[in-house]
Amino acid sequence: MALDGFGNRLKAIRQERGYTQKQLAGFLGVTEQAVSKYERGNSYPDIEVLSGIAEVLDCSLDYLLQHEPGKHNLPGQENVFRKQEINRFLLHEVIILQFDVKLTPLFMEEVKQEYPHMIQLRQQIAKDWGVIIPPIRLRDQSGLEPSQYEICINGVSVYKEIWEGTYPEGLIYMLGKLKEIIFQRIDQVLNNQCVYYMLENLREEYPYVLEGIVPEVISYSRLRQVLVHLIKDFGYAVNPLIQIIQLLEQELALEQFGSEEGMDSRTLAEKAASQLDPGFRFENWTK
Repeated sequence: MALDGFGNRLKAIRQERGYTQKQLAGFLGVTEQAVSKYERGNSYPDIEVLSGIAEVLDCSLDYLLQHEPGKHNLPGQENVFRKQEINRFLLHEVIILQFDVKLTPLFMEEVKQEYPHMIQLRQQIAKDWGVIIPPIRLRDQSGLEPSQYEICINGVSVYKEIWEGTYPEGLIYMLGKLKEIIFQRIDQVLNNQCVYYMLENLREEYPYVLEGIVPEVISYSRLRQVLVHLIKDFGYAVNPLIQIIQLLEQELALEQFGSEEGMDSRTLAEKAASQLDPGFRFENWTK
């Protein structure tokens, strides 16, 4: 291979594209030190890594290997970095807690302690409501007022408040507010992926309970809707998930054989709620 000047060409086009050695190394699956050696001419990538460099930096192998001196592709719209940036705008995190820079020390302490209060919040929701919620993403955000925090659900701001407090009391207060918001918007937070994880946990403990029922008879989507109605409309925790699924199977069997008219998800939830022990109502469940 014609590798004379390879390192200089690699460094030039990397800088032209605006990427650091660390960013490039991450996409290539090599160390930052390896990229540095390529650019200094101390070592050379194998053909697989070389192809990856051309893809990530959106340039031709001919340019890198000096088969076309002085020529390389214009930066395209579909290289790896640009796809990642586009996906960040396309795929919003479900739950984001973002904050002004003045609150950063408070959240950094939580990170340093390995998220004990945030983990506790998700555990408490699982215990009290019977559902798994998506991870809570923390993000510092410019544009907020001093000491302001903001709760976003699926990329939409739903709550803002200015709050000053020390760790952990200040964080506990904000997470308490977050729990209220999640309950109010459980239909937006509890998605099919969450339901899937809940059922996988159930399968591990009771492998035959769901056999031939979910998703064959009850789809993830329909089950999700029923669970949301049980929580929001009828005030039931969905911890007795096995019983709920069995009740739904019975109702849907009647529907299939024509004994019942087709029922929407809310009606199914109502029928399930009428047969659940009142002890699972929220006012009784947590006492």
